[in-house]
Amino acid sequence: MHFSTAKLAMIVMSLVSVLVSANQPSNESQTSDNNIWRQAPALPIALQEVYPAVFKERIVVGGGFTPSKEPSFFGLGPTDSVYLLNPPTGRWQKKPSLPEARHHLGMVSNRHYVYGIGGFTGNKGDAWQIQSSVFRLDGTFREWRKGPSLPIPLAESVYANVGKHIHVIGGKTISKKTGKHVDSDAHFVLVNNAYWRKAKPATIVRNSAASAVIGDKIYVIGGRVAGADNVNVSDVEVYDTKKDTWTLVAPLPIASGGLSASVLDDKIIVSGGEVFGPDNNWRAGRAFKQVWSYDPSKDTWESLPDMPTPRHGHGMVTLNNTLYIIGGAAKVGPQETLSSVLAIETQSQ
Repeated sequence: MHFSTAKLAMIVMSLVSVLVSANQPSNESQTSDNNIWRQAPALPIALQEVYPAVFKERIVVGGGFTPSKEPSFFGLGPTDSVYLLNPPTGRWQKKPSLPEARHHLGMVSNRHYVYGIGGFTGNKGDAWQIQSSVFRLDGTFREWRKGPSLPIPLAESVYANVGKHIHVIGGKTISKKTGKHVDSDAHFVLVNNAYWRKAKPATIVRNSAASAVIGDKIYVIGGRVAGADNVNVSDVEVYDTKKDTWTLVAPLPIASGGLSASVLDDKIIVSGGEVFGPDNNWRAGRAFKQVWSYDPSKDTWESLPDMPTPRHGHGMVTLNNTLYIIGGAAKVGPQETLSSVLAIETQSQ
């Protein structure tokens, strides 16, 4: 099934819009004619800073920040909880917990396993310890086991599956010189579920970007550059796994970090994100509710109707022609963490 971007927008505009979240006042669920997202089953708990994956026709969400009685970061703490959604049942199920709590845990799958890669651990006062360890869960969904560790610690990277290979690109790592967090252009590929090899580094050093895969190509979109102001970027570059090349394409219309992306009908749909205020003040920043569609055949971006509320740190996956936006937060940083899930699907014409 193939639609033009304009056709996709028409389909999108025909859908009914609903947003339900236990974390928002009731008036937040009221929507206008321009809000085209329907309600999907809400997460059992509020979660932000998640990277969900599709595995065995299920949506898997693990780790992340959640409101906690023993918070490590402004009322939030990392969780080891894992939830699985089988869309036809309309119900999230709790699955085996991760070996340890993680936030910003990168989840990605191939035909054999769903992986939880890197991310952060740590208690209050030291909640941002970047990890290199990797967990994986097979199709029996019984137990997480250790997978091959990353060559270096990485968090806030992008994670992609092309064919049978898992790619991890960019993000934050630890400087060997200073011991501090720095952005990375690293690119590693998991080969045969057994070992990591280096691949051609990204041309842009950044963290908190989004990614999507079309065919043999990985698109890395937006993100931010760590520093005093955590400056957002709008650059989009594409890694061709066959040619081992990076190419710049049309930039995202807005510079955004903490955004998310997935593919629907051969278009890349990008949603939300956030921008910090001056002097890295997240309280003075704002989250975005814009949604964009990228057509790789034309190298053009087109705006789609906004989400009902802003979101950053949310997950985004596509399963059976339905795109899901999962969790996140309605305000910048550790504020208004969400359990709600939005969905949109193409329809046969």
